[in-house]
Amino acid sequence: METFVEALKKLKEGDVCFAHADHNPAHFDDAVRHDLADHGQHPYAAVITCGDSRVPPEHIFSVGLGSLFVIRNAGNVIGPFELGSAEYAAEHLQVPLILVLGHTHCGAVESTLAGGAGGHIKEITDEVKRAIGEETDPRKCEWLNARHSVKVLRDSEILSHLEKEGKVRIMAAIYDIETGEVTFDE
Repeated sequence: METFVEALKKLKEGDVCFAHADHNPAHFDDAVRHDLADHGQHPYAAVITCGDSRVPPEHIFSVGLGSLFVIRNAGNVIGPFELGSAEYAAEHLQVPLILVLGHTHCGAVESTLAGGAGGHIKEITDEVKRAIGEETDPRKCEWLNARHSVKVLRDSEILSHLEKEGKVRIMAAIYDIETGEVTFDE
């Protein structure tokens, strides 16, 4: 089983490869798919990120099938389904790292700064507003939003207990969509 330190190292090395290379070196083939089907998944990290098509976690971290447990939605906000999915990843799949991956030029943050939205999108922008408060700098807001999601995860009884036992670490990071680089909030 991976440790938090090993998982974080893999993510950092994968991002360096992605940001400075033109391909994903991960191995994709029938054998990998069959092995995962026969033996189940054993991801080394859970990544909660935005549904933005410019933010592909498997590519950003240069990994293939079975490496990451990915949870996505607009704005990388945490609601009951995302929280339950993160609890599942930590408790049942025993991932040692849960990473909330925000990103630059986030449409959910930009929409919130512009005054919010209607329909069910309003639920997302309302959550982002709780995270950013009165801040107006988009880059600061992206960090505040990601860190708020970390706080929501840590409010989970299950995740809080696992983190206190040293079985999981929850942290935030921001992906720069222009450079391909991830900055981790250590």
